Amino acid sequence: MISPELMTAQVLGEEDVVDRVMAIVGDSIILQTEIQEELQRMAMSDGVTLPDPGPELDQMMSQVLEQMINQTLVLQEAARDTLLQIDESGIEDRVASRIDEVTQQFGGQSALQQALETDGLNLAEYRELLRTQIRQEQTQQLFLQRSLQNAPTIELSEDDLLESFQAARGQLQQRPKIITFTQVVLKPTPSEMAEQAARAEADSVLGEIRSGGDFEELAQLHSDDIGSAELGGDLGWFRRGAMVAEFDDAAFSMMDGQVSDIVQTEFGYHIIKIERSRGGEKRGRHILVMPEMTETDVQTARDTASVVLEQVKNGEPMEILFAQYSDQEAPDTIPVPFDQIDQLPLGYGVISTAMAKDVIGPIEYQTPRGDVRLAVVKVEEVREAGAYTFEDLRGQVAAQLQEQRQYARILEGLRAKTHIEIRK
Repeated sequence: MISPELMTAQVLGEEDVVDRVMAIVGDSIILQTEIQEELQRMAMSDGVTLPDPGPELDQMMSQVLEQMINQTLVLQEAARDTLLQIDESGIEDRVASRIDEVTQQFGGQSALQQALETDGLNLAEYRELLRTQIRQEQTQQLFLQRSLQNAPTIELSEDDLLESFQAARGQLQQRPKIITFTQVVLKPTPSEMAEQAARAEADSVLGEIRSGGDFEELAQLHSDDIGSAELGGDLGWFRRGAMVAEFDDAAFSMMDGQVSDIVQTEFGYHIIKIERSRGGEKRGRHILVMPEMTETDVQTARDTASVVLEQVKNGEPMEILFAQYSDQEAPDTIPVPFDQIDQLPLGYGVISTAMAKDVIGPIEYQTPRGDVRLAVVKVEEVREAGAYTFEDLRGQVAAQLQEQRQYARILEGLRAKTHIEIRK
């Protein structure tokens, strides 16, 4: 029997050592070649410079071994969680994307293949290395997300937060010049008559479907969702959270082949058909009938926005006006670096010359769907560029440190119930 420390091969009838067990973790082993492969991947994909053989390389290998032990512990525990669903198509997309990136870094596929050959790999082997790594990363992320959701909160002291901030301070870039503003965003709404007409049309279409009408043909004829209408209402595969709540609640309560009743959302009236289900995903189609928005409806919103503007100028609190008038999907407070103002909807550029306490608007713009919105903006603060302070990052430091300590506690629990043996 082959000893547990060594993996052997028959070469010319003689046993020759080709690998060595570096650690035993539960029912898994970590081989020296696995550590070397990870170092190769780090050098190839992450641009890490590997030191020459010696103490520095030994230390790097020890660090990689420790990471692999933690990874193995998590993967073993994740394998027991039958609710984890791996997105295989997403893995293939990430592998292809990473191959493209590395190919560009090396200046072409032939140069990449030469570099791989130097490390004793071919492109197919490197692709499989990436595929395994990305699948393991996704498995770990899914498991840890689920574990962290249920993890008890760890109390953090002020000293803990300050120490964490000071440790990261040297790596922080300068804080850019930032403008912070509050806003009330008004969304034009269709008339009651338009709502009734849209509902009546949706009811009529649903009646045709119930009478045997072809869903795809009716979607092409009636759906106001430009993106899916030409495809017969096809939405492809989607997970919970990809759609608005009312749509999600209906879709994920349906069986394959089922057609919903009318589902009302902020976009209009939907008829949903679920074609297939797998894991946490659904594949379906829908028909969307939207109430007609008229110029009169938009003008009504403009008039209301002008009233809101005057109320802000007269000192009415923004939070009260937000609750009374604003589209709840729009954020009420936005801090924006000055060099990113041009990424806001067209029209917000006027804030680039504003000062604190200025009231601006109404700003009229269109959403990516082409819907009109009107914003009344109050500038709360204009902060010049400078070094980040502890107060700037307190929330981020606390969230990051909390997650780090919860993760460490999860690993501690896994280590406590798992046999771990490191071979020297």
